[in-house]
Amino acid sequence: MANDYHVRCVPEYEIDTRTATQIVALLDESFPDTFDGRTFFKQLPHFRYLAFEGETVIGQAGVDHRVIRVGGKITRIFGIIDLCVTPARRGVGLAADLLKQVERRAATSNVDFLVLMGDLDTLYIANGFQHVAPAMTKWLVVEDVESVAVIERDLSDCFLIKPLKGENWPVGQIDMVGYLF
Repeated sequence: MANDYHVRCVPEYEIDTRTATQIVALLDESFPDTFDGRTFFKQLPHFRYLAFEGETVIGQAGVDHRVIRVGGKITRIFGIIDLCVTPARRGVGLAADLLKQVERRAATSNVDFLVLMGDLDTLYIANGFQHVAPAMTKWLVVEDVESVAVIERDLSDCFLIKPLKGENWPVGQIDMVGYLF
């Protein structure tokens, strides 16, 4: 299938009702029984990369811009949230294109690493991400849009990073300084 889509970077506060409705449908289709009709799972992303075919959303990657603390070092990240593509457009490079667009923005934004949580890592490994091990991580637990606790556990099975400045990932505990995306 030809690259007949276009991608836009949209600040979260600029997303209109029509687009939000399409994002909800895409997220519900991609992650059943997870989003409960919302455009977010734990918290709104700061901005999104949205792929459109005409005026229809066919893919999205939410991005959280923040600092985290790793081994005592403050680290600037873009956290990639809920990357997904409509089933009809999977396998044609759209998800990889969204990742590349996030990386291009990060490279010009004083960001040290891209970070994401991924149970299925094939796409991410193919695009230069690597697992962190050990990944003893502390984060704020958010359930049903409410802060409930702080938890710490090893996330080596799903914590992936991509260095952007040639730096090595710091050694030590990871403090998300907020929720886990």
